[in-house]
Amino acid sequence: MYNLRRFIIKHHVIILFILLEVISILLLARSQNFHRNWMVNTTNDAVGKIYEWGSEVGNYFRLNSANKELAEENALLRKQLSVVYDTTTCTYDISNGDTLYEYIPAQVVNNSTNQANNYIIINKGKLDGIRRDMSVISTDGIVGVVTDVSRHYASVMSLLHSKSVVGVRIKESQELASLKWETNNYRYGMVEDIPTHIVLQPGDTILTSSHSHIFPEDLLVGTIEEFYPTAVDALNKAKIRYATDFATLRHVYVINDLHKPELDSLKARLQ
Repeated sequence: MYNLRRFIIKHHVIILFILLEVISILLLARSQNFHRNWMVNTTNDAVGKIYEWGSEVGNYFRLNSANKELAEENALLRKQLSVVYDTTTCTYDISNGDTLYEYIPAQVVNNSTNQANNYIIINKGKLDGIRRDMSVISTDGIVGVVTDVSRHYASVMSLLHSKSVVGVRIKESQELASLKWETNNYRYGMVEDIPTHIVLQPGDTILTSSHSHIFPEDLLVGTIEEFYPTAVDALNKAKIRYATDFATLRHVYVINDLHKPELDSLKARLQ
């Protein structure tokens, strides 16, 4: 304690200067939008870089699992492309389709699953074409929506968030419903607003609907775990098991809807 007091007395001018500098920067950042945004982006980049270093160490020990995952995805893609394989030229013909989406691969550098509102940080940002409100998926199913972006990183509000609401569709009946997270378990969510005449069975498939406005249609969301019929004239609920395992999430794809600017412009003119 004596040595600490001597140190403070000896260097009190420098300590006071540093303290005043920090206070000045904080006041400046709070008073001006430009400086505040600069501080937020700089902080996001710095924190994101730290998370990325930690993630790279962990990923080194998961190479076998990652390689297996990539191999399975490549096999699936080859299977899908084989239906349009041209044997005369030995090429895959995919030019006839109207490309609606661009898929930007990214790596998860930080991820929470045990909070009331969970977020994911990925190692792609503005410089990679990432923008707010882009949807994020994994090789298994949907993941969440981009909420904030810095130059090199982006934060994603995952399905494990109290404010997450996704428009979904029951594959077997084509009926629309809503997906929320009300289970406090990263493996399960709740499908609500199910019409009373619909009875779901364990294993029934839930997909994204065209009404979600964020996710492309027909992406896998999960499968029904339990069905909860309610009173007469009330909408039903069901417990769903997410297709994505958020606890082991490592690689994702950010979806760029190439037609979104056109759709947004049309919606703005209709208002």
